[in-house]
Amino acid sequence: MKWTRYICLILIGLLFGCSNPKSNQSSIWAITNVTIIDSKQQQLDQQTVLVNGNKIETVGPSAEIDLPQSTEVIDGTGKFLIPGLWDAHVHLTYDQDIGPSMFKLFMVNGVTSIRDTGGQLDLMQPYQEASATDPTETPRLKISGPLLDGLPRVYDGSTPFRPNLSVGIRTPNQAKNRVNELAAAGVDLIKAYEMLQPETLEAVLEAAKKKGLPVTGHVPLSIDVVSASNAGLRSIEHMRNLEMSCTADWEKLMETRRNELKEGAREAGGDLRSRLHQLQRSYAIENQDSAIRAKVLATLAKNNTWLVPTLTILAFRANRVYARPAWREQFKYLPDSIAARWLGSAERLTRMPLDSAGIRFAEWGYDMVGRLPEAGVGVMAGTDTPIAFLTPGFSLHEELRLLVNSGLSPIQALEAATIRPAEYFNLQDELGTVEKGKIADLLLLDANPLDNIENTQRIRAVIKDGHLHNRAQLDAWLQELEGS
Repeated sequence: MKWTRYICLILIGLLFGCSNPKSNQSSIWAITNVTIIDSKQQQLDQQTVLVNGNKIETVGPSAEIDLPQSTEVIDGTGKFLIPGLWDAHVHLTYDQDIGPSMFKLFMVNGVTSIRDTGGQLDLMQPYQEASATDPTETPRLKISGPLLDGLPRVYDGSTPFRPNLSVGIRTPNQAKNRVNELAAAGVDLIKAYEMLQPETLEAVLEAAKKKGLPVTGHVPLSIDVVSASNAGLRSIEHMRNLEMSCTADWEKLMETRRNELKEGAREAGGDLRSRLHQLQRSYAIENQDSAIRAKVLATLAKNNTWLVPTLTILAFRANRVYARPAWREQFKYLPDSIAARWLGSAERLTRMPLDSAGIRFAEWGYDMVGRLPEAGVGVMAGTDTPIAFLTPGFSLHEELRLLVNSGLSPIQALEAATIRPAEYFNLQDELGTVEKGKIADLLLLDANPLDNIENTQRIRAVIKDGHLHNRAQLDAWLQELEGS
């Protein structure tokens, strides 16, 4: 469509029109005497990493590597090199006003890859084109397109979400056709949603498997987590509805939900979903059965069904990130209209009393995340930005902090934001660790993230697709955003 192309050109201009001119960086350069940290090698001191074009050409002890004479050298003494980070749960088109700022906010925070988990394809196109235009200055982008939901669908156009965020599916044939359409449109994964029926979810999973597409989603309210995992669900966002499958009477709860879904077929989908959550969530949290929970987690581990906890949004009402002055300070990098709206809403929420139900839900989430490593369940780091005052880029570092506070080790948290998402898209041979032959998406830090995961915020440089953006360039991007 002509208007879509027009919007695309505007967005690309906003993303790159004021960018700093690229430095005259050599195509062959190296960081010497640096400490490498990744999930495979843990920590290697006194290393040299040679980059040629967009690939890592050599990695090894600095004392053993002879660099080509023309190599541009960056001294990494006292610095720490980690793979570029992923935010595995993003909504680029949630608010069109903030969209043009998001790519730079990700980049200055070392988020070099993102997984968009729900948006209109026509609105997503400009971001895809912008990302492809210059891979050295924008995050890698993987998209799902619209949510595949049942009927009544949760996002039916009566919410702030755009009406085409989701597609309502009634029959297995419709499910297969929608998956095939999305595959033809070039999506990277499929997103299943909460109002799907068992037979339509099964059809989505079957069609996606034939197309080689992983399926993520919220576990539908009509299904238990074990059945969804056994059917092939690759990952679960927000650990949504996991709690309802971890009680001794989970079958009774599921039957109640199925009856309510039938009786509420004429309700608005969003209202029906909220009613079912209110009906069962608190009960399920307070009546977790340790044996049932262990069985559920064992099934997830066996099936390689990963969780994307998004503690930043799950614990939103308890963590109250919006109440922190330092967090609100980040709003200055957003468009003025967004910053003013966020500040006003944040102030109103801060004055409200703590929500006891929200606190209990957060405590359940923290506890569950702490159980995942021992259970062998894979974890990916995602945030749901820009929902709930979660500033793009900055929110990924908050997610890492919450993951560690919940029981993951710093290296496990880094794994969740580096190699796990790469594996999810079968890109582990290209991304996720600091190794020879991999794409040079890297993050140079001033302090060791294994000592304190918050050191992922002490960014000296971001390397994207082989191009190094130093601290001065990153600060210049922030200044541009603040002045926009």
